[in-house]
Amino acid sequence: MSGSPADPRPPEPEQNGGGDGYAYLSGLGNSFSSEAVQGSLPANGHNSPLLCPLGLYAEQLSGTSFTTPRHRNLRTWMYRIKPSVTHDPFHPRDPPNPRLLADFHDPRAAIATPTQLRWRPRDADKDADLDFVDGLYTVCGAGSSFLRHGFAVHMYAANKSMDGCAFCNADGDFLIVPQQGKLLITTECGKMLVPPGEIVVIPQGFRFAVDLPDGPSRGYVSEIFGAHFQLPDLGPIGANGLASARDFLSPTAWYEQAHRPGYVIVQKYGGELFTATQDFSPFNVVAWHGNYVPYKYDLSKFCPFNTVLFDHADPSVNTVLTAPTDKPGVALLDFVIFPPRWLVAENTFRPPYYHRNCMSEFMGLIYGVYEAKADGFLPGGASLHSCMTPHGPDTKTYEATISKLGGPEANTPTRLSGTLAFMFESALIPRVCRWALESPSRDLDYYQCWIGLKSHFSHGKDGSDGPATTSSDDKDGEK
Repeated sequence: MSGSPADPRPPEPEQNGGGDGYAYLSGLGNSFSSEAVQGSLPANGHNSPLLCPLGLYAEQLSGTSFTTPRHRNLRTWMYRIKPSVTHDPFHPRDPPNPRLLADFHDPRAAIATPTQLRWRPRDADKDADLDFVDGLYTVCGAGSSFLRHGFAVHMYAANKSMDGCAFCNADGDFLIVPQQGKLLITTECGKMLVPPGEIVVIPQGFRFAVDLPDGPSRGYVSEIFGAHFQLPDLGPIGANGLASARDFLSPTAWYEQAHRPGYVIVQKYGGELFTATQDFSPFNVVAWHGNYVPYKYDLSKFCPFNTVLFDHADPSVNTVLTAPTDKPGVALLDFVIFPPRWLVAENTFRPPYYHRNCMSEFMGLIYGVYEAKADGFLPGGASLHSCMTPHGPDTKTYEATISKLGGPEANTPTRLSGTLAFMFESALIPRVCRWALESPSRDLDYYQCWIGLKSHFSHGKDGSDGPATTSSDDKDGEK
């Protein structure tokens, strides 16, 4: 039973509805409260009264240590029909998912390579039923979930909804970027519908299930260990711009009460999967309050900033969310997007410039054509340019851009439209999983997109290539 004992429907959309039939609470970092049944939250400021309203159990989910400074402390109190501790012991999952990794120190599973890498899109295996858990596979990462520092980049290709089971990631936060097919995600705080063009963050420790209302789905996932995402500082931009806190949406309370014998909890712990069974749904939270909650964001609401006179702005100006390190200005992981926008810089090479970076960049494409790659980089595909590995526009993009020199298009404002790319950028150097390097989806010819770049160097009075020539009427200089 859901909604309330007498009403099996989900709650009606409120004034802050997301336009998809579900009700949401707006704001990032806010302290929220939500109840599916009126009066189910404790009154008088209590978190854990002797007896909770309606006979519910109080349970706290902590996203930070108890003594983390107040402005960064994350926790939510849940009031549930049965506590989550009520389950059988965990056992290693059978079958496992051997393509998940959360400790990148083992060279047998992942290796370092400075080579530019690219992968073509991959669909779910038509001969296998793969839900979100089975369709998830690690591409690269750094650090270790055991050490509470690092990140992992995964991709997923699923063709089946999760039925009779829920997933819990004990290793870190998931930032999920669907590229094809909507995701209907049920969490302990409520439901969220996430189509391509939106993202969703499931913080560490939350139990959730993924349904596929459109059928097969694929996309990207970044995972961070020991940190949480937040909005980047805006610096000289000021108080407004980029992603606005009010556009982030969190779910409202929704619950199931039905008896569910054999319900399975799948827990990712150290990159390995474990299962435990219980006789009830984990989505039995009737009310909750706190600031540690799942949330989603519509990328079309991002307010981009850009160069308005000359030169190409650094991609950091397109950061949506960041997970900072203790070193100022250095990110464990940034989530950066390249959305539709106007390009107006004068006498400027407007596509991204050639670059070697102390950060490592994993890129994906949600739809359209990426402005720096005319061919080969496809929606649902991915690329990786690691620390100090050179990268930049392919030959076709470069030649097409410089051909505008001297023509009317060189300084004409143009609107970049019909495209949405993104980047996971980290200060850590990733190791690449062996199965990703050996994948049939890997584009072994990626390097050839730059092979056609030719020298345009000219020097001397006649504009010809070659060493400088000199002339002089000074006879003392004649030989």
